[in-house]
Amino acid sequence: MNILILLLSLALVCAADHHEHHHHGADGASTYVVKSHDDLVSYRTACVEKVHAPAELVAKYKKWEYPDDAVTHCYLACVFEKFGFYDEEHGFDVHKVHVQLSGPSAQVDHSDETHQKIVQCAETHSKEHNSCAKAYHSGMCFMNANLHLVQHSVEA
Repeated sequence: MNILILLLSLALVCAADHHEHHHHGADGASTYVVKSHDDLVSYRTACVEKVHAPAELVAKYKKWEYPDDAVTHCYLACVFEKFGFYDEEHGFDVHKVHVQLSGPSAQVDHSDETHQKIVQCAETHSKEHNSCAKAYHSGMCFMNANLHLVQHSVEA
């Protein structure tokens, strides 16, 4: 459960290629459907299978521990893709990440401090050439600064 929450949060944080998505994301954010805890569980299971994560890594993910290794990088990228706010070609859609973190009934202010933190994390890692590493580093950046928001966004 904790792994799913973390993954969702990380996905929200990774907003690479901000300039391209800053304008595009504003349009898509209004149609973005906030994902639930059940969605996160489903995504986690699918992504563990996709990247062939060994049991010892899965156990770490469940404790909100995400080692800096290739399997974990691609696991988080997969989860973010499933949430619908990250893709290999364009990176993160910062607006969708912010909507997910804010919840289904919240009015999202894309000029607030949370949005700026998401943008900062995404931009800091947007030039990485490896898509999985880009997703991982951007997500960890946001998680380290806003773990409570990430956890809250996918509570059961």
